[in-house]
Amino acid sequence: MLHLTNSSSLAKVSDIPKEEVGPSILWALRRLVATSPEIPRDPKNAPFAATQDIGRIEIGWARGGPGRIQTAPDVAGTAQVTALILLAGRAVITDDRGRVAVLNGGDLCLLRSDRAVELVLADAFELALVNVPEEDLGKRTSIWRAALMKPIAGAVGVPAVLLDAVRSLQRWRDTLGPSSSDGLADAFIDLVSAVVCFAAPANADCIQRSLYHRERIKRFAQENLRNPELTVERIAEAVSLSPRQIHRLFANEAMSLMRWVWVQRLENCYRELRDSASAKRSISEIAYNWGFNDQAHFSRAFRKHFGFPPRDARVQAVPDA
Repeated sequence: MLHLTNSSSLAKVSDIPKEEVGPSILWALRRLVATSPEIPRDPKNAPFAATQDIGRIEIGWARGGPGRIQTAPDVAGTAQVTALILLAGRAVITDDRGRVAVLNGGDLCLLRSDRAVELVLADAFELALVNVPEEDLGKRTSIWRAALMKPIAGAVGVPAVLLDAVRSLQRWRDTLGPSSSDGLADAFIDLVSAVVCFAAPANADCIQRSLYHRERIKRFAQENLRNPELTVERIAEAVSLSPRQIHRLFANEAMSLMRWVWVQRLENCYRELRDSASAKRSISEIAYNWGFNDQAHFSRAFRKHFGFPPRDARVQAVPDA
């Protein structure tokens, strides 16, 4: 739900009446700013909200009175990672997994666009948001998930450089031309990537172990996709981990382990259905061969994943010349 208030008390924020769910933090901040009094009544401190697209990134700024907002996960748009930079004020961020980050002025926090977030702004605030494509960030660092929902002090190091860059961009944004967009976008994505490395060095060994275990788990699962009895429990036993450890290892991945197994099976079925060498094999035979033990369930799953039934994939197959 989207909640708005002008109360300066965190205790009173919990009493805000419910309104519609906000589709993004920026959208909700605009609504909050629209209700914010000027504190004090000074043009330099007047409530405002602004956004700017720079190539493939988006940067937003907002200033206003105390308040509380809550957003729904954005599952329809391009997956984004947001660097929320609290330039002034105090804030408490809670995501839909119950993780909490408490920020003071100068701190920042990395969020995912596909997570519902509640943001409580305890005082008059000023903040900036830098939205970068998850895909671009993932190409630069594989450990970005380890830095999510962590308060990051922006007083020194790379976070301080990012804060300075955001402030500088705010001052000069009206003078920027389209020719500089791609270069600036790359620079900001590189800075957010560097912030990730700054925020997670203490967990480097743990991260490397996690990556190692995930690769072991996926390798075993890949080798046993044809087994209809493949479960998290069987995989855990094979790799000498507990099911709980496996669930924890995949908690921040794009999909759960068994969802990944399901997708891999469907993709293999699709390849075989399009292969002219499998033309004499029935659809059900191919499905059973890849671990599906229910033809009706397979057909529904295939259609849901690809948008058409299995028989249409076979129609698309091109015979060998």
